Amino acid sequence: MTGPVFQPRRPPLARLAGFALLLTAVSWGLGAFAAFPWAASDPGSALVRVALKHVASFEHEAAARSKEEIEKLPRHMRPQSPERSRTGRRVQSLLSLSVDGQPQLRKSYSPGGLRGDGPTFAYEDVSVAPGRRRLQVTLADGHADRDQDRPRRWTLEQDVEIKPGQALLIEFSEDAGFTLR
Repeated sequence: MTGPVFQPRRPPLARLAGFALLLTAVSWGLGAFAAFPWAASDPGSALVRVALKHVASFEHEAAARSKEEIEKLPRHMRPQSPERSRTGRRVQSLLSLSVDGQPQLRKSYSPGGLRGDGPTFAYEDVSVAPGRRRLQVTLADGHADRDQDRPRRWTLEQDVEIKPGQALLIEFSEDAGFTLR
């Protein structure tokens, strides 16, 4: 006669004790790290966040497609309005932020899309000292070096009280321009 064919399913006592020891060590490690919390930024500082989605103007003013060209397109690809029938590459967007007259941010953003014909997205954080501050934010179409006469330009200039630990949000939308939150 032969012995049982199946192995016992219960793990040995040494393996259970090792697992309990490992679980205890990990728990103690997590408790030790929880005693020293991590701060992402100085609690006495403040942030100004700028978020925008902007559809810039076209690089070259191309004529709108003719009615015959639009009729040749498949029905699902036809533009709904004459404004949307124009195509081409969009210009870069220039964002600048000054706090109390001191420039803190000046950056160009390229339009999205494979052909550079999509909207421009930007999200920036700038550390500032808390207190009463004069903010000036400007968004303009064009390149920072070569376009001095930018026809499309939005500006926000406002005095704000920024508290320690506060993150002030400046948001841009095509409809409302700049808004503070």
